Amino acid sequence: MRWTREDEVAALKGLIDAGRADEAWRLLLSQAQDATDAAMLMALARQRRRLLHVGSPPPAPARARVALIGAATTSLIEEPLQLALQVSGVDCTLQASPYNTVVRQMLDPASETVAFGPDVAVIVTTPEHIADWPDPYGSAAEVQRAVDTACDHWIGLCRSLHERTKCEIVLDNFHPLPLRPLGAAGARTPGDRNRFIQAVNAALADRLPPYVHIHDVAGLASLYGAYRWFDPRFWHQGKHPVSFECLVPYVRTTAQIIGAIYGRSAKCLVVDLDNTLWGGVVGDDGPDALLIGPGDPLGEAFQAFQRYLLELRRRGVLLAVCSKNDEAAALAPFTQRREMVLRRDDFAAFIANWEPKSVNLRRIASVLNLGLDALVFVDDNPAEREQVRQALQEVRVVELGADPSDYPLAVDRTGWFETVAVSAEDRRRSAMYRENAAREELRSGNLDYASYLRSLDQQARIAPFEPSTLDRVAQLTGKTNQFNLTTLRLSRSELEAMMDSPDYLTATVHLTDRFGDNGLISVFVGRAEGDELWIDLWLMSCRVLNRGVEQLLRNHVLDRARESGYRVLHGVYRPTPRNSLVRELYPSLGFAAGAPIEGGDHWVLNVRTAAPLPTTIRLAEDALPMLQESGDD
Repeated sequence: MRWTREDEVAALKGLIDAGRADEAWRLLLSQAQDATDAAMLMALARQRRRLLHVGSPPPAPARARVALIGAATTSLIEEPLQLALQVSGVDCTLQASPYNTVVRQMLDPASETVAFGPDVAVIVTTPEHIADWPDPYGSAAEVQRAVDTACDHWIGLCRSLHERTKCEIVLDNFHPLPLRPLGAAGARTPGDRNRFIQAVNAALADRLPPYVHIHDVAGLASLYGAYRWFDPRFWHQGKHPVSFECLVPYVRTTAQIIGAIYGRSAKCLVVDLDNTLWGGVVGDDGPDALLIGPGDPLGEAFQAFQRYLLELRRRGVLLAVCSKNDEAAALAPFTQRREMVLRRDDFAAFIANWEPKSVNLRRIASVLNLGLDALVFVDDNPAEREQVRQALQEVRVVELGADPSDYPLAVDRTGWFETVAVSAEDRRRSAMYRENAAREELRSGNLDYASYLRSLDQQARIAPFEPSTLDRVAQLTGKTNQFNLTTLRLSRSELEAMMDSPDYLTATVHLTDRFGDNGLISVFVGRAEGDELWIDLWLMSCRVLNRGVEQLLRNHVLDRARESGYRVLHGVYRPTPRNSLVRELYPSLGFAAGAPIEGGDHWVLNVRTAAPLPTTIRLAEDALPMLQESGDD
């Protein structure tokens, strides 16, 4: 029997009325993740309000103070946005400013928003809030001046708010207008309103500073249709920025951008093979009979899905295979069919056997050093999807229809791989995992681990935070869970403030070896308190665990602390379900137990007497001083 919306809400109400808070929260978040219409999302938001009086929500991996600043009315957005953020793994304290007070909120140092001190500010706009439109028949130069004026206005507002609060900003761009008074001639008229909107959006994308993240409302409106996106009655009666019909994608994408700022995006897409990457069953039909590529509508659809996955891989999403198959049969199409867009080397993990897929998904997470919540699972078989849902609730499962033509859209519409920046390390991620596999193969042939480390010929560049690396540093602080002593989540703006403050000592480690470039793999933040230095943040990619980076960074922190006149280094370990592997890191590096502190273990190191630890990693000749007060040149 297929449940209706009323059935689902009734089931949730029953759990709330019975006081079964934990079950109710699980059901609420699951229903909110799958909700497709505004009425359902609004109903769930109301139940969330009731549920908050029954029991606390499950712990969220990230917390954020979010200011909602509306040039339009935000009343319908507020509660659904809080719910969508919770689904994205962000515990949100939200403040909504009064209607149409954008300029005051962002410019006035005494505004409610500035007093609130947000971590993230969401700026809700519409084309109604473009102040100066060009003459439709004006020259191209006149139109460009109007574009510059519009961009300068919004960039100036964002800069002012950021200078006062150091918050990240999510800014709506402008959706197209559903009216075309110039008709087809508008496409060739510089001052046509929709041409002007396109020019403003493009200029904003090129000119906005890195702490401003575009919420691509224009792109969403093109996907859903301008007639559906903007409802003039909804606007005239209540000044709502989006139609009720499109409220869900508006709210959900806003939440996913904020989630991406805090590292809540998925990291790995795990795919089945038969009837998922190609048409047919390779073990029964053989590779030559599979449907892939031109000449058949289904074959073309599967090939298009592979092209979409390749684009994800190129921007840094890891790909993995989880298939019930003999491994030799599963690998055959990758070498025998030229129509395959994806190759074996595109996958960071490849598991084909007859074990339950939930078992193999755990194995993939372990091999890649990822949490289960970093995995997205794609399988055409509804029974396999349900088995994974029941066995591994943390894994996100894409619901596929019967037609492979819809597979790319099914994955894309989830928004689970949302990103606010693509770094050089992202683009090399799959290559890094292949290089790591080569390192593991070398290690397995070395009986002596010290000899193995020497054979890697490792070289490190250690430097303070730099503008060019802040995006990658913010990404690591949001995503790193296992080698993370405090799991302090910091936005790019917060890191930028530390870079510019004389009260902080910062460091990054960039590591290379004989197999390739590991990228920026470790981040350190020390906070000065008199002549003592507290380590607020120390994290590292698990790809380079136990290769001497820990000792190298400890030695350099010690050297810089000694040069700066600090007497004591303080380290804190705050346990989480994911970071137990670094529980003993500080004592292994020579720290002694310190005075008890709330919520963690306290360790201290005497700067004047501590000796350096051995490591096989060389410092690059162009290495900058590891730590410097950010006021220095």
